[in-house]
Amino acid sequence: MTEKVRLEVLTTPSNGDGVRRQIEKTIESNRKNFDFVMKQIPHMESAVETLQNGHGDLLAMSAHQWKDLPTQGLSIVGVLPRREPTWVLVSEDKPEYLLSKAIVVCDNVLLRRQMRRLRADLNLMTSEAFAQHISNTHRFESLEREDRIHWLEEMRQDEVLDGYIVSRGEHAELKFKSRRHTLGLQRENPERTHFVPPPLHGFTLLVARNGFPSASVQIMCDNGAFIAHRMEVAFLASIEEELHPITGIFVEQRKISAILREANRSNDEQTLDGVLDIEKNIKTPGPRLEMRIETLNHHGTVTAGAERVCPVEESHMGMVNVLKEFQNLLEMMQMGHDEIPRQHTGLSEEFSMARPGLLDLSTIHSVSSEEE
Repeated sequence: MTEKVRLEVLTTPSNGDGVRRQIEKTIESNRKNFDFVMKQIPHMESAVETLQNGHGDLLAMSAHQWKDLPTQGLSIVGVLPRREPTWVLVSEDKPEYLLSKAIVVCDNVLLRRQMRRLRADLNLMTSEAFAQHISNTHRFESLEREDRIHWLEEMRQDEVLDGYIVSRGEHAELKFKSRRHTLGLQRENPERTHFVPPPLHGFTLLVARNGFPSASVQIMCDNGAFIAHRMEVAFLASIEEELHPITGIFVEQRKISAILREANRSNDEQTLDGVLDIEKNIKTPGPRLEMRIETLNHHGTVTAGAERVCPVEESHMGMVNVLKEFQNLLEMMQMGHDEIPRQHTGLSEEFSMARPGLLDLSTIHSVSSEEE
């Protein structure tokens, strides 16, 4: 009998991002292949330092933690299958059926703008603004960050608010099951409002010291998720930092059969032309990368977005093309129009008047305190 490889995996208490729950399930389902030893560290900063100091073999962390923490001497050796990155609305009714002026709490600026695009009549506010609205600021500020979602759920059950928007990891932390509604990409119903999620959500990275034999853990990992993480990081690095909080980015490796099925169902000629040749045969076999990026103004009335489906081996050029299209759109849509001195026959006087740019992103410098 072949001796199983011993792996000491460092973990931390749940951070509401789904990482702890996923690594526990992964370890349990792979015990026949590895001799796992789990060691819990109080918080992620200490866990990173512990790994850097030569203690432990692997550390599971979110993509945001990898981006924000000092990780010198460490590298990503694999990415677990991606968890669903779209966010959810916790409420009794679907977003389309909420009453006008319903109070919905959301602390993510991008999701607030996307929700206004769907329902401009809702009363959207941050959790801090909601606490002020109900004169309960002292109680809110006394809560730990991880306890605030439980407080929001209590307020919803008491019918003080109608719903709140959170990530799936945060929703999973609720003590009791609550009805949720996915704010999804609406691939099969492109005419419905879609929600391109904030970047880097749903990833669980396996991190080790440089030199760790990454091939030994690939049985647990997903190459498509590895590529998607790398691409989303590259997308973020290629746009202005001021745009990060209000830009949705999503990359996914998908089977070509699924893409064709959805394109046929929604009569998406652009996707069909990119995948099929003139004789309706698949141009290049193998999986495809689907890339989407979008941003929108404060009121959710104007959106700039780009998307593309390309073979995996053409991922870099596909990303370059999407970014070029997106940045050209931003430049064109933010450009104002000077007054036209001559009146054109058959056109209204308003046509010749000076106009500001179609897409106003002037509030991006203060999105953390964006007025609700």
